[in-house]
Amino acid sequence: MGINQFDLIIFDCDGVLVDSEPIIYRIFAETLTEFGFIITYEEVVQQFVGKSLAVCLEILQKSYGKSIPDNFVERCREKQVIALQQELQPIAGITEVLKQLRLPKCVASNSTHRHIHLVLKLTQLLQIFGGNIYSAHDVPRPKPFPDVYLYAAEQMKTKPENCVVIEDSVTGVEAGYAAGMTVFGYSQHSNGQVLAAAGAKIVFNDMRQLFQLLS
Repeated sequence: MGINQFDLIIFDCDGVLVDSEPIIYRIFAETLTEFGFIITYEEVVQQFVGKSLAVCLEILQKSYGKSIPDNFVERCREKQVIALQQELQPIAGITEVLKQLRLPKCVASNSTHRHIHLVLKLTQLLQIFGGNIYSAHDVPRPKPFPDVYLYAAEQMKTKPENCVVIEDSVTGVEAGYAAGMTVFGYSQHSNGQVLAAAGAKIVFNDMRQLFQLLS
């Protein structure tokens, strides 16, 4: 499998480019608990990894049988931004890999543009993508639907079958697979077998391996 097989690399953001997920889920659990939705970090990770915020809130309202207060999202975002500014790091090895890769690349995430720009700026990765950043908020449906990946390919003028997607969640792997793209599953924080079962062609756990895997 040579690098010539692919014309575009599409990266998910959280958990693939930046190690934000442990921070985001910790604050999400803390803020929910503060608002009377008692939940642990582990439960948040089990239930919500890779899902869009709207979907998470829907699940919570159903399982707790009460609505999420209006100011919850704002409060949670404020706390997350502070924690990200203090703690966020790029995924180990990703900066070197991105500098080595000569292929066109872009980002496609379930997060908002605001969030993607914030975390990439904090980790000095923003300029590497030259504005090629796509959010599920640009399309009708978030991952696990393929919309954001198909949109990214279209914007980058590349056929889906010539794209490789780097993903770390089942939701994201399913989206890339449904888009007809080759998916590599990055399993630093997740179960590699589960990513493979969702459609990841290759599973790896060290971002420094990516350059070799593509060449």
